[in-house]
Amino acid sequence: MDKKTMSIVAVVVVAVVAIAAVAILMTPQDQKEGVTDYMGNKILLTEEPTRVVSTTAVGSEMISNFGYRDTIVGVTSSSAVYDVIDYIVGVDFDVNYPEGIAQEMKDGTIQRVGSYNGFTAEQVLALNPDLVIMEKAQLETDKSKMTQIQSFGVVVIVLNSDYGFQDCLDNYTMLGIIFGNQSLAKTITTDLQNAYNKVKKVAEDSDFAGKKFAYICTCPPYGDYIYKNALVINLLTDIGCVNAMPVTEGSYVTIQLQEQVAQSNPDFIIFDDMGQNLNWTEVIAGWKADPVLGSVDCIKNDKFWCMEYKPFQAIGYNSAHLINGAALLGAILNPEDTGVTVPNIVTSEKWEQYIKWLDD
Repeated sequence: MDKKTMSIVAVVVVAVVAIAAVAILMTPQDQKEGVTDYMGNKILLTEEPTRVVSTTAVGSEMISNFGYRDTIVGVTSSSAVYDVIDYIVGVDFDVNYPEGIAQEMKDGTIQRVGSYNGFTAEQVLALNPDLVIMEKAQLETDKSKMTQIQSFGVVVIVLNSDYGFQDCLDNYTMLGIIFGNQSLAKTITTDLQNAYNKVKKVAEDSDFAGKKFAYICTCPPYGDYIYKNALVINLLTDIGCVNAMPVTEGSYVTIQLQEQVAQSNPDFIIFDDMGQNLNWTEVIAGWKADPVLGSVDCIKNDKFWCMEYKPFQAIGYNSAHLINGAALLGAILNPEDTGVTVPNIVTSEKWEQYIKWLDD
């Protein structure tokens, strides 16, 4: 081999080594690392968790996505919150949704430790957990449940409970670091971001892009209120829509529906009922008969959509399943490009038909 050939070979070898080094640096390293959670706790797992209590359905789903489904021994809320479809449109990663929890709650394999806001530290500790998952919203006014559990040497991880899309990605990233599975966290967040971007492009190409919207919860007997942050708000503001009824302080605000909708005059509205099983047909008839609401253009012209429980879960729960909610919004906004026409009442029985376009 002459010197010129040897020089070329040497350059190629150096280049290959350099590329490989860059690839290694860019690949997430799967090892447990210390991280600060959303209540300022310094988390570093020294052992794999074997008994987990999750005080939030979102937390239960996320740790199941990371392969810890079989470690869950306690949850809050009713079994109904776990009755969610076990697939997500537009993604490739194995969802590992915690299906079966509802049945295991019924047969006692998994214990219910109270409601989302109504559990006690004693109920949690009675299950001998070595890890507890909470959300920041459960602790903002009173951290005593968390500190009492921690005083027994139990690790508590607190998730971000802001319900924006990036907040969801940040929770997955944090858990990936804690569990030493950064590569899976990267797969999940990349898949979710790619799917979200596809929905965003469809939404940007719709006639609603740039228009005024409102996202309202009609929840008797608690009244009507609006959210500060949610997937619906994120997606619509991302495509240049203007929130006609924004919240500037707190996570939600109670409103006077007739007066504030008439005053803000949104071009379209997304309604949910927080799973209260409203008879939307009767509610809509009341709106149309109301002298104030009935004169608002978006109500008069049927530019509104009302979510029953299952579609509400998809647009309202801030786990990977929110992509199903995003796909539903894409279909609502752009029937031409999605090939889907979504009726004003989005039922629990039929809503899955409206999201499959994202798999095509």
